[in-house]
Amino acid sequence: MKPTQLWIFFSLFGTAILQSNTDVQSLLTQLFTTNNYNTLIRPSTNQSAPKEIDISFNLYGITDVDEIEQKLTTTGWLVITWKDDLLTWTPASYNELDKLYLPQGNVWKPDVSLQNGFSELEELGSKFIQVYVHSSGYIMWRPFQVFETKCDLDSKYFPFDEQKCHLIFVSWSHSSDDITLTQTSNGIDLSDELDSHGEWKITSSSATSEFEGFISKVKFTIVIKRKPLYTIMNIILPIILLALLDIFTFKIPADTGERLGYTITVWLSFAVFLTIVSDSLPQTSESVPIVSVYIIIQLFMGTLVVLISTVEAGLVTNPESVPVYDILKFIALRLRRNNVKSSEDMVMKIDPEISEVTWKEAITAVDTCLFLICMGIFFITTLICFLIIAILRDS
Repeated sequence: MKPTQLWIFFSLFGTAILQSNTDVQSLLTQLFTTNNYNTLIRPSTNQSAPKEIDISFNLYGITDVDEIEQKLTTTGWLVITWKDDLLTWTPASYNELDKLYLPQGNVWKPDVSLQNGFSELEELGSKFIQVYVHSSGYIMWRPFQVFETKCDLDSKYFPFDEQKCHLIFVSWSHSSDDITLTQTSNGIDLSDELDSHGEWKITSSSATSEFEGFISKVKFTIVIKRKPLYTIMNIILPIILLALLDIFTFKIPADTGERLGYTITVWLSFAVFLTIVSDSLPQTSESVPIVSVYIIIQLFMGTLVVLISTVEAGLVTNPESVPVYDILKFIALRLRRNNVKSSEDMVMKIDPEISEVTWKEAITAVDTCLFLICMGIFFITTLICFLIIAILRDS
């Protein structure tokens, strides 16, 4: 831009004030050499009054939720602000220089730490992070961190569970007489670039300031809900289909050799599938998921079907000289009587030819009854399981 153009620009829009490196150097000399600023001194002109520290939390994403270790891992940064009475100056004395950016180790910082952290205590932030310093003494520190937090995870309603976890920050060494932690936000601030998690979604959050004895703390609460679609498609639906296949074993004639092979194949598929998906189920003994109880019931029924089919395979081959057990004969006759359509045949005479029941007919009648019983148990247990999850989770 030519000098004439610069003159016209400044005439129209006012005078431009440009701070030089000399202004910054003079200010730093005044603050840290002349005033002898010391990071060990709590920056209050009145040392008997507590220093108020405001904390807000910006969440970038959920990294991991570990049911075994009861641990929540999140990524985000804190915005910590306070008034430093010892870092103030008059901007007019330094060519209207009203702000500085200083390494976090060059200014006094509150010893804010995660009280319910999962790892050892460490200083927030890094050496390369700088704090914003205003001429009024306003300080803003934004340490970025990966927070590993203890969280009581209850997987009883898996995969429709909702978890509430807390991030509690305290001033580790100072009492509330020295430092008071406050929060002005209504909850956790979610980053515009929030990294979505494949299994969990954030439903709500809150933030509160609390006092516990002489300790001042700020508690951020995050409520997360599991996304059930993956579990439904890859665990629950296959288990339901395998359970149905197991029940339909009773529709295969007992005297065919394929029946026992089919039953064992379905049961082995059940066992292999459960081995594969075991890593997807919450591995904790604190609370047993209702879905796990449902899977155990279905596996127990599958084992029972295999045992019954094995016994029936042996009974159906009995010769006609071996009399049919009375209980089996009773079941077969009742089923035969229910299948009679003519009203004239409803009254049956006790005739050896009419009341004679073969082993095959008896086993077929038992299979019909067992099919209806197992199908009823299957629908009842499935309905009760998911009703309990829906009702208790919302209560």
